[in-house]
Amino acid sequence: MPYDLFSPAFKANPFPTFAQMREHDPIYAQRTPDGRAIWYVTRYEDVTAVLKDDVHFCKDPRHAKPDDEPRHSPLHQLINENMLFADPPDHTRLRALVNQAFTPRRVERMDGRIRQIAQDLLSGARARGQMELIAEYALPLPVRIICELLGVPLADQSDVSDWSQAIIAPGSRGLNYSARRRKVKALVDYLQRMFADRATNPQDDLVTALVQAEEAGAKLNVQELSSMVALLLVTGHETTVNLIGNGVLALLTHPDQLARLLAGEVEWGTAVNELLRYDGPVETSTTRWVRQDMVWRGQQLRRGDVMRVVLAAANRDETQFDRPDALDVGRTNNRHLAFGVGIHYCLGAPLARLEGHIALSLLFTQFPGLRLAVPPEQLRWRSGVLFRGLQALPVAW
Repeated sequence: MPYDLFSPAFKANPFPTFAQMREHDPIYAQRTPDGRAIWYVTRYEDVTAVLKDDVHFCKDPRHAKPDDEPRHSPLHQLINENMLFADPPDHTRLRALVNQAFTPRRVERMDGRIRQIAQDLLSGARARGQMELIAEYALPLPVRIICELLGVPLADQSDVSDWSQAIIAPGSRGLNYSARRRKVKALVDYLQRMFADRATNPQDDLVTALVQAEEAGAKLNVQELSSMVALLLVTGHETTVNLIGNGVLALLTHPDQLARLLAGEVEWGTAVNELLRYDGPVETSTTRWVRQDMVWRGQQLRRGDVMRVVLAAANRDETQFDRPDALDVGRTNNRHLAFGVGIHYCLGAPLARLEGHIALSLLFTQFPGLRLAVPPEQLRWRSGVLFRGLQALPVAW
């Protein structure tokens, strides 16, 4: 059965397609021109199995395709030399070093600052009676938070955000290869100056903590530091902007569920967990690679095949969730996979939950008459297989 996985119509509502795939083709292959397979895994049990299996599947393609030429471009190194694309033992070392810096206590200390920034953004829009929620609230809030956590001065945050956006989705921003390369180089140069400064002038920020982190006598080298901070910049705001945007849309199109929250019947933390399940910010996990030829779930997998586990499909699996296509902000039995599972479970999950909780609760309690400013069918979703987010979300009150 052929599936449309890239059109605007699919992106607007992929869940019926995912339901068909779970039922008829839970391990579904698309073929590349050179005959290789890209496998889409859609059932909760299978997705969990892939995410937890570091024996048969890997994050570093060199462990599945050793004959491939190594890539040394600044862009490739910036994106890939971090724990997200590493396998044990490299992943174990990198994760241990970053865990020392990205502590729960550091995240908890941001509560008041998140509230202040969210309040400032809402206050600036209040008198106008309308705003484009993605550009004016959902994006600037997490950008400022992750930049402040890292120690990026306010005067530099706009440039750093622009450079990091070049990594995420250059096509949707009209960047050609040369323009993207210039922005990536600017980010690398900026970060390396920052690392050198923190080595001699330590501050109470995440970059200093990463520079100082040490595990069994080993520290992050400059390349690893650059890639790790780039990873935190990208994932630190790209996922949260979609959590906020998708969450606002879900609540505005389910007024009965929003009413439960505004009446105090359900805690906002519980609702954020359900919003992550119902329409989470990451549609498909980052790529896994098949390490060797094998039969898996009845399918013949070849070494070097690509595995794409579809988190959005697993989170609507009827064998795992009661009424999976219904938004239930009070849902408690909710072991969703929005942050993954296993050794690559999202390091920033506590920060994302906190930002989502504060951003949504402040927005809806301060603007109880909030409504969509355009019909839902006019909204457009960003392209790509990794993230799930709106291009824009006009609202009014």
